[in-house]
This record gives sequence, structure tokens and C-alpha cells, in this order.
Amino acid sequence: MNIETKITTLLICLTCFLSSCQTRKQKQINTTVQEQTNEQIRKQSTQSIVIPMDLSSRRPVVELMINGKGPYKFIFDTGSMTHVIDEKLVREMELEIVGEDPLITPGSSSKLVSKRYLVPKVGFSQTNLLKDLEMNAINLRSMLPYDGILSGMFFEDYLLTMDYPDSKLEVALGTLNQNDNDVVSFLQKPRVLNLNIDIAGNTIEAHLDTGNPAFITLPYELKDKLKFKKQPEKGNGIRTPAATFKTWNAQIDGDIKVGGVIYKDAKIILAEGPKTANLGFGVLKNLRTTIDRKSNLIKFEKQETSNITNEKQTPIQSPTYAGIYEGDRKISKNDNGDWVYRNAAAPIDLKLVEIEKDLYEMKIPEGVRAPIEIPKIQFIRNDKNLITSLAFIYKDGRKDGPHKKISN
Repeated sequence: MNIETKITTLLICLTCFLSSCQTRKQKQINTTVQEQTNEQIRKQSTQSIVIPMDLSSRRPVVELMINGKGPYKFIFDTGSMTHVIDEKLVREMELEIVGEDPLITPGSSSKLVSKRYLVPKVGFSQTNLLKDLEMNAINLRSMLPYDGILSGMFFEDYLLTMDYPDSKLEVALGTLNQNDNDVVSFLQKPRVLNLNIDIAGNTIEAHLDTGNPAFITLPYELKDKLKFKKQPEKGNGIRTPAATFKTWNAQIDGDIKVGGVIYKDAKIILAEGPKTANLGFGVLKNLRTTIDRKSNLIKFEKQETSNITNEKQTPIQSPTYAGIYEGDRKISKNDNGDWVYRNAAAPIDLKLVEIEKDLYEMKIPEGVRAPIEIPKIQFIRNDKNLITSLAFIYKDGRKDGPHKKISN
């Protein structure tokens, strides 16, 4: 995982709110709307409502309408226990405050406090899928260019399919069949989606987290129970608004089994603090995943084809920095003619300021938070003086890379 991924992803995917229950009035309103949505689904020949999602940031981003206004871009996050809205949007909409909740990070005793607001008529255009929600407010836009986070609990009354290869959500009525080969049970815990997975013969509890653009993060305490291709290497750390964790990068010597899907010799992250594994984009990107919260069942179906670009591409070389590098890293010029760096998981341009030939400092835009070190970026040339890759260099001498150039 690269530095920008940590800045913007794990700030979210490892945080959760201890939110209160909906009011009785809200539940009555939402029950009426649910009945209308059920009727809409029944009338459709496809027997489902389809919601497009944008996966370019390695997170599912959907467009929401709020009280007839929008659309607003929200991350659909099964890893979030509650819904989140950006503080600026709260002020723009003059929303009603209804309480406060502690913001916690699993594996840490640290807490922050977030105000909770009543957000009316939240839903998707051209559907009856509307709810009055309570959302916690944070300064999200200082970390990511999105308006909020929609918890997976929004669809708790429906059969939800996350079709990553076709970049869509499907909302339907019905239930999964627990006797199907690809169907497994998930653990009955409030508002979260955890299941048991197998890692090289070890049964581990794992959290399904669509807000995580990485692959798999494992508790560091499992280190001595697993075999690795080589000794784990110290990583760049994970920082959330409430906590900091040390990390190590490693490659498993063996299989990881999620339902009936197998990942061989996978590259993972070990993190101190968290007690469960965290399954992100790398796990889901080639799957149709169907969630039945009423029956506590989940189905993983591997697809042979996908609209998502495969990272394993043929390396190239060229005389210019511009292009795409491994890990969806992009170098380009902005409108002012400055070199900028962008990672798909953190869609914010970082301006490159030259230190010396092929070595640059990366500048965070004004107003954007950078809770961990931003490394220097080094472009690497071959004996023909052509650019072949880039690497990140940290103050303590650590080097992340090289990451090969794969297209111009």
C-alpha cells in the first residue's frame, strides 16, 4: 500500500461511530418508504434496482440525492458502522443536530467526538429508495474529494449485490440459499459485516470493508502463526483521526480462502492493534458479492471478466515522467504546467517540486490533511536514459519501490 492510500483510506476504513438508534418516527417513515421501494422492485422485470458505482478510486462511490438536491458523491462503505457527511455540506444544508457520538478506532482506546445530524430524504435518483438518516459529521473533504460515507446498513432490508466487475449495486427482494456452494454465514454482530476466512490453515475473523482500497490487512499478533515468502518488512504505518498503528508488509506463503475464492501467496499488511482481518478492494474487485443481512448470509462469485484494469501489465520505458505506474499511480502536468502525482486510491493531485534531477518533493494542497509523512519521489532511468519506474524515499532512508511504468 502506498503513502496516499494510507492518508485517505485507513483514516476511514478503520474508524467507526458508536451511533444511537433511529427514532421511532424515523423508523415509521422509513418503513413506509421501504414498502414503496418493494413495490417498485416487484414491478420491474429485472426484479432489482440497479445503482451505478464508480470504482476508479478503488472504493465504490455512488451518487446520492438529499432532500431533492444533488447528486452528491458518497463512498459506499460496508466497513462503516454509521453514515457520515462532510461538515461543509452540513452547513450548506443547515441540518438539525440531534446528538453526539464518540469516534473510535478498533484496537485503540483513543476517542474523538462527532456531532450527529438528521439528514432528510436520502436516496437515489429515479427510485423510491429514500430514507431519513442520522449522519455523523467529520471534515471528510480535507481527506477525500467526497461528500460523505453511506454505511452498508442502508440496504439492511434488501438483498444487495455488489457487482465490482460491472461497477454496479443491485438491490432486490428475496434471500440467499444457505445450501448453495458459494454461500457462507457471517457473524451476527450489530451493524458490521464480519465472517471467518482461512489463512494458510488458520481460521481468522475478517471484516468486509469496501472503504479499504487495499487488499488484506491482518493483525500483527498472527505473525508467528503464518509462513511468509520472506521476513516481513517495516511499513509506513496506519493513522486514523483517533489512533496510530505500526505496520509491516509481507507476502503469505500459502492460500487465503474467502468463501470458495482462493488467493495464492497474497501480499498483505500486518498491523499492530486491530484484532480482526480487513478485506478490501483487492479481494472484491473480481467478485459479485451478495449480502443477505436478514439471514446473515453472504455469497462470493468469482467473475472471469472485469471492467477493472488488471495491475499486472507489461512494463514500458519512455523519455518523459508522464504516464501510469504500477499501483494506479499517475504522473501528469496540470494546467499550470507543473508535474503532479496522483494515486487512484487518493484522487488528489500532489504537486512535484524539483530538488535535483529526477528527485522531487510532493506538496499537499492547502486545506488537505496529511497525518503521516509524505515521501520524496525518485524517477529511475535505465542505461538508455529512459524513465522505467519510480520509487518513494522516506526521511529514515526507507525506500518503497521501484514501481514500474506500464503506460504513457
